[in-house]
Amino acid sequence: MNAFDHSKTDALFQFSHISHSTQEHLKQVYSSLAICMCLAAGGSYVHVVARLVEVSAMVERKRLAMLAGFAFFVGVSLGPILDFVIINVFPSPRVLWPRIYHSVL
Repeated sequence: MNAFDHSKTDALFQFSHISHSTQEHLKQVYSSLAICMCLAAGGSYVHVVARLVEVSAMVERKRLAMLAGFAFFVGVSLGPILDFVIINVFPSPRVLWPRIYHSVL
């Protein structure tokens, strides 16, 4: 079996089954992602070459606290989506959890 058999890999580059508006949206999304990745790489390069920022232990703790806060609020923002899924898509856990909870206690 040839690892570079184009008969199977050509399917990865065929987008005729996706509507034009969806293709345009995906192009914008992935372009934004590519720009952000290039900017992050540029920022990393500037840091390595210029050593502009000295990082102390206090700054590292502050950054870790900010990251933890960001992660917490991302979880809070996912709450309504999870609520929707639990209520509308999988309603049975909503009924089962109180029974499981009380049987454990």
